[in-house]
Amino acid sequence: MNMEKILALEDFDTTFAKKLAANPKHLKNYEDFITKEFNKTGDIAVFLEGLKVVAKAKGNIKGLAKNAKVTRKSIYNMLSKDSNPGVKSFLQYLNY
Repeated sequence: MNMEKILALEDFDTTFAKKLAANPKHLKNYEDFITKEFNKTGDIAVFLEGLKVVAKAKGNIKGLAKNAKVTRKSIYNMLSKDSNPGVKSFLQYLNY
């Protein structure tokens, strides 16, 4: 993937997260959707991308890490596509 596509995706995630943050009902619906899709498909990469958007919508990765009492780098590592964190452990971080 070239750099332009990567930047476009990051920009989309940030914009979408801001829209979700502005409407708690939409954020909850999105959380439910990504969870249902993960339960149906088991695709961890897609699920982690969705969780990344949710984390951004709930404040930011730094705030999430602070509340979870882990480093920001740990959160980013868990959200990377090469990672395979325990989904339950990551979900507990989102419920801060």
